[in-house]
Amino acid sequence: MTNATNFHLLDFVAWNNRDVDMFRRLHTADVKVNFGGGTTEGIDAHVQALQPMWQPGSELTRHAPIIAEGEWTCMVGMSGPPANMKMVTVAKWRDGAISEEYILSNLLEPGTARPAVSGSPVASISNRNPDLKRQVGAEPGWSCTLENTAEGKMVISVSKAGGTAAEQMVFAQ
Repeated sequence: MTNATNFHLLDFVAWNNRDVDMFRRLHTADVKVNFGGGTTEGIDAHVQALQPMWQPGSELTRHAPIIAEGEWTCMVGMSGPPANMKMVTVAKWRDGAISEEYILSNLLEPGTARPAVSGSPVASISNRNPDLKRQVGAEPGWSCTLENTAEGKMVISVSKAGGTAAEQMVFAQ
């Protein structure tokens, strides 16, 4: 299975069904997670931090876009009513499980200035493999960049090459 397939299983099976055993299997024991300012180290701390978020209406209904390259995935997940929320997750995979995870839900309004970033990107991912469309629904041309500001906050940019303004999203801490 690909990392992108495992990410679908993580959200649509483990998260939506509150299957903690599967959730644990799809993360490494030493997983490091940064979720909009909070951080956890280890799967036990990650599961404990997520417990309050497992509320009715927090189910994820869709991933779009889906970006995957090598050991990295980037997914924009959408929940259904009542939350109707978008969030982005950038994940680094090791042996079929997430070893690093970066999650943001603060989607900037179109036209909002993108925060200034510094240094090299933490991750830069592009859909280069045309087979990913058939395998996991990943449309060609999408890319994702995870960067930090000088203040140490995260910025995740998702865009489609040659795309419209509607095909560009910036999530920031």
